[in-house]
Amino acid sequence: MSEGNLGREIVITKGGTVLAGVRTKTITWGGESVDVTSGENDGIRCLLDASGQEQLDLPIEGIAKDDVLLNIALDTTASKMLTDIVLTLDIRNPANTTPATITGNFRMSSYEEGAPYNDAITFSSTLESSGPWVYTPESA
Repeated sequence: MSEGNLGREIVITKGGTVLAGVRTKTITWGGESVDVTSGENDGIRCLLDASGQEQLDLPIEGIAKDDVLLNIALDTTASKMLTDIVLTLDIRNPANTTPATITGNFRMSSYEEGAPYNDAITFSSTLESSGPWVYTPESA
């Protein structure tokens, strides 16, 4: 991610279509440690270099501009698996730069919608990685 980006320059798309109304995007990587401490370590914890499990979560928030995510959340027969998700980390893309991206399949694990009396309807949702994701760093 280039220095000095604005949050609005980070975009989440599904099948090439921008997810409408998303204002706040968060990337959370997690890797479970594997504890291999034994008696010969004199009580000092030792961890494997590899993670027991890795995951990538994308909490998002915004203004509800369409019902796409709401319909997925509330339809008990709809799959919550969102395939072909792309998170573009720098869309300013100067002529000689390709932006960094994260692509993969993500399951929508939560959806919340708020309807203040005199304000826009807002939403928050969390997308959790399912299977491997591909991170492609920015390149010149």
